[in-house]
This record gives sequence, C-alpha cells and structure tokens, in this order.
Amino acid sequence: MDQRIMTIHPVSKDSLHRKIADAIIDYIQVNNLKKGDKLPSERTLAERFSTSRNSLREALRVLENEGIIEVRTGKGAYVLSGSPESMINVKLWRVDYKELLEIKYLLERSIVEQLCYHKGEIDLDKVETPLCQMENAAKEGLYLQKADFEFHSRLRHMTSNSALEQLIDSLVKTLDSYGEVLKGADNIWISTIPYHRLILEGIREKNFVKAGEACRSIYETDLHALWLKKEYNL
Repeated sequence: MDQRIMTIHPVSKDSLHRKIADAIIDYIQVNNLKKGDKLPSERTLAERFSTSRNSLREALRVLENEGIIEVRTGKGAYVLSGSPESMINVKLWRVDYKELLEIKYLLERSIVEQLCYHKGEIDLDKVETPLCQMENAAKEGLYLQKADFEFHSRLRHMTSNSALEQLIDSLVKTLDSYGEVLKGADNIWISTIPYHRLILEGIREKNFVKAGEACRSIYETDLHALWLKKEYNL
C-alpha cells in the first residue's frame, strides 16, 4: 500500500471545488506523482480534505477538463500530467471568478468607450445580427451563449487594438472553462439582453454614459449570478 502522506488542511466553502482542485494539484506535486499514477479513492480524498464527495467529484471534473487527470469509471482517477510547469500554469489562472469578471468588465468597457468616441461612422450591422438572435431566442425563454459571445467579439474586432482583442478573447475562454460555476443561470443571462441593446444604441448615439452604464449593469448581473450560486448552490 502507498504510504506517502502530506499534511492537508480543510478547505473553505468559498469556490469550493476550485480550491479542492488546487489542493489535489498540491498533493500530486508534493508526492511527486507521475503520469499513470493513481490518486487515492474519492472517499479517502473527501475525508482528507474534509469535504463532501459531491464537491470532490466537481473538483476532479475540473482537473479532468484541464488535462491534469483522467477519471476511469469504476477504476478511479489517474494522473495525466505531473509536470511542475503544467501545474503552475493551471494554478496561475485559478484565481477568484469575481476578479476575472471585474477584469473582463473593465477591458470591455474600455472598448465600448473607444467605439463611442470613435470619429466617423461605425458599421454596427454585424453586431446587430447576433443581438437580434439573442432577442428572438429570449422570447422563447432560450439563452444563446454563442450569439452573446459573437456580439462582444464583433465589438472587440472593431477596435484597432488587436492585442486587447486577443487578451479579452483569452479571458472569456478562461471564464468559460469555469462555466460550470454558474450552470443553470440562463434566466439571469436572458435578463442582460436589454443591456446589450443599450450598449449598441449608446455606441450609435456616441453616448458613452448610456453604453457604459449598460456594461456596468451586465457586470453587476454576472456578480449577482455568482452570489446566487454561492448562497443557494444553483
């Protein structure tokens, strides 16, 4: 039997599954586990981390999605990548979801500001298309995440700062990788669609106050969804 042990402290309930995933990464590193090595059983890990098996499974799914482990049905979890570099890169991005939302908001708001003060006309027809798709779907109670992404992506593409565009695209993908945190919040996202319309109108009218306030409203809605998830485990 493998007798390797490390000191493990209980994990707080804030963003629990992500913190457990970090603790599992620490376990892999401290015990120098290599590719193909098996992790302790779910029951053992849950006891060591003083958490429920459901929370532990969520953390294992996160690590599996990131290519750190492989969960084999009926056999357990196995290490896929034990290199220090890959572990460090994962943990560098595993910051508080709220902080990532704030960064995204500030960057996207700056793009909207650029477009509002842009001299000359801006062809916003391409932005109108995904917005109309969102609005039509919302009438049926559906939220189109792809159209939402396309709306913001096309706005970003209108700026002359390709580095900023790529930075936000990368950030959005990182947030999407944590999408399970806010799973089931479609009704909340639907409520943001009128704010998207206000952003578009504000840019057309060169009214940054109007567009900026709409950006803020979307950000606050995102925060509200995150709060609901933490309070009621939606």
